[in-house]
Amino acid sequence: MTNLVSIEDRADIRILTFNHPNQHNPFNNALENAVIDALEEADKAPQINAVVVYGGKNRSFSVGGDFNEVKLFTGGEDVEQWIDRIINLYLAALNLKKPSIACLDGFSIGIGFQLAMMFDWRIMADTGVLIMPELKHGIGCTIGAAILSKVCGYNAMKEIIYGCEPINPERALVYQLINEIHPAEQALEQAVSHAKKMSAYSQVSFQNTKRAINKPMIEALLRTAEESKNTHKACFANKSAEQHFIKILGEKY
Repeated sequence: MTNLVSIEDRADIRILTFNHPNQHNPFNNALENAVIDALEEADKAPQINAVVVYGGKNRSFSVGGDFNEVKLFTGGEDVEQWIDRIINLYLAALNLKKPSIACLDGFSIGIGFQLAMMFDWRIMADTGVLIMPELKHGIGCTIGAAILSKVCGYNAMKEIIYGCEPINPERALVYQLINEIHPAEQALEQAVSHAKKMSAYSQVSFQNTKRAINKPMIEALLRTAEESKNTHKACFANKSAEQHFIKILGEKY
């Protein structure tokens, strides 16, 4: 296990904290693999009965894809592999048999927003914000559309994706994107508390129910894979996001 994900066990609850050198936890290939490995390891650990996933104190859950990596994409096989990686990351969260709680603070943008939706329960700090800004930056949002259609419904999905606006905790609760709001200094403890509650459920009943609940989301992700590859290949070939990458990366572009 790399140090890109730190592990803390509190009795039978495992806390997985994203530990990218950047405090906003952009997802590159290395962080994706570290998170997948950490989730799979937690699922296999007999002493662990629930998992909390966290961006870290005074850090973001994740601002989404790492532009230092995606800026190199040309719209070919590189994009196809990237979409496969993203979907595999989401599937790792959905296939976790044990109860999973996402604790959100700071920014949850794009991939970070979408990944958060894969967990069983979502607790948001009052300082957190969700954003799905892809379209206004020239990036496709087909995977986001597939996910949000399942999470909050067709019309709410369109409002979020076409609006591209920040969603504060209160609005996120209205959209049913999250389950609870807590002060930032209490959010992690509340996530652990809820994990303890869910960890007490019968494993057989919980795991079989969770598998049935997550099946439609898994199927939706697999269905959108080809369309998402085509959409993102077209966008990267057109360089429609180039100005946004330049704005964010500056001289690093």
